[in-house]
Amino acid sequence: MDMKIMRAIELGKTYRDGEKETEVLRQINLEIEEGEFVTIAGPSGSGKSTLLGLLAGLDKPTTGQVFIGENEITSLNENLLAKIRGKMLGFVFQSFNLIPTLNTLENIELPLFLNKIHDVNRAKELIDLVGLSHRSKHYPNQLSGGEQQRVAIARALVCDPPIILADEPTGNLDSRNSKTVIDLLVNLSAEKSKTVIVVTHDLDFAQKAKRVIHINDGRIQ
Repeated sequence: MDMKIMRAIELGKTYRDGEKETEVLRQINLEIEEGEFVTIAGPSGSGKSTLLGLLAGLDKPTTGQVFIGENEITSLNENLLAKIRGKMLGFVFQSFNLIPTLNTLENIELPLFLNKIHDVNRAKELIDLVGLSHRSKHYPNQLSGGEQQRVAIARALVCDPPIILADEPTGNLDSRNSKTVIDLLVNLSAEKSKTVIVVTHDLDFAQKAKRVIHINDGRIQ
């Protein structure tokens, strides 16, 4: 039987600004299986990125619960939450978020250092995986957008988390680099048994997934 690696139960998010309330998500229920490649698709402002942030424990829901494995994360303090994120999740962002003063290898190694993991070969293996071993000493400003995103994916993988969360990972890329990044994420699920959850408004990208979760006006359609 497939293990449910992530679950959301009756998830809702409302933002308050003074007396004004904006309901961004409502009654979200979903289950994601171990090793599944899922895209969360919908128009701008539909609540996609908000949902990803709640699933990742980067934000707290107004209502409902999120489970990562057997851990119910919505009630955890920040220290426990950080430990679970560090062990279970890898993040890929639209804006790459690389450290400009670190080269490719050092950017990939950074999570190992932060998590006190001593594995000198891991980062080098991942540079090979994303096809950038010839750019290991280059700094972010010396890399193309597609190369920077591949570095970001390698960094997300370096601590070997079972779940990769990606928020519009091709949003800043041209079509050729987008295809490279999409293929890399698809292969991570198919060949490395990673659970990959991607937010995208690109319907062509969305259809590459095993399952597409469509969101509109804060609800799963």
